[in-house]
Amino acid sequence: MGVIHFAGLGKSPGAVTSGLSYLKHEVAPSFEDGNIVEAVIIFTSEEIASGEEESFLAEHNEYMQRSVRKTWTRGERNAFQIVVQFLQREFNDIEIHLVQIDVNDFSECFEAVAKAILRFHAPGKVGKHIWANLTGGTNVLNAAFIQSAYLSGLVPKLYYTFVANLREDGKYLQPFSREENEFDYREIYVLPTTFDERYRYLLEELKQLQPDKWMTKEELLSRLKGRSPELFEHLRIDEFTRNYLNVWPGIQRKGSRAAGQENAVRLSREGQRLLNLLELPWFTALLERSALTDEQRERITEGLNIRKL
Repeated sequence: MGVIHFAGLGKSPGAVTSGLSYLKHEVAPSFEDGNIVEAVIIFTSEEIASGEEESFLAEHNEYMQRSVRKTWTRGERNAFQIVVQFLQREFNDIEIHLVQIDVNDFSECFEAVAKAILRFHAPGKVGKHIWANLTGGTNVLNAAFIQSAYLSGLVPKLYYTFVANLREDGKYLQPFSREENEFDYREIYVLPTTFDERYRYLLEELKQLQPDKWMTKEELLSRLKGRSPELFEHLRIDEFTRNYLNVWPGIQRKGSRAAGQENAVRLSREGQRLLNLLELPWFTALLERSALTDEQRERITEGLNIRKL
């Protein structure tokens, strides 16, 4: 089974291509059937995809060398097209998909990445291996990759490439040195994460309050124990305050924490936004990891702005 790679693209084509090149040369020979790059899903802005924003200098170098095969001059520097040309030259029968989004809007990025995961590896099915490249694109987009990987459990590998001297060597499309202090391929751990359903219950309980009303934390805990004894019955009020109310977002407090007087709570605007997120079908599907029918998957991923080249 091949691997599908998610990658954010900004003005540096090499941020996408160098990691894929490294995997082709160093890892593919010992990887299952060798198909370590079956498809690449590129997430980028309309300006980058169209070439309206010109890429930085890009050079297709020889693998692990600084000698150059091709240089893209001004007027040719469409980062997306450079990546496409490289992939089509270096990989046989590769699929390339483009997802255009606002790469500075976390909500939009998170939704697009989550829907793309559900499209290519729906829970409960064999699906595809999905790895995510964290080198290119915006921090916001890469945060969406990380969030989706940990919540879904469907992205087992996150990786990035390190280039010490970006000013001089960031132009290369392939690894240019075996010296780790100049270039390196690195991976970060993706550990299985389980969403704590107590958080959902807490937000839903606070939502029951009338606008501008408050609830004591003792009353809140009592209600939660009545709603889900198996999750809340063992909690003392000090544990509930310290480990939940003091750390979970979306909860507005009244009083002074320093004086130990933060006794009243209610749902904040952020909490309402988070609760709305938790109720979205694509988010629920990402968390629950239960099998989806083809019809459900199509309905949930509807609206994803993805195009296969």
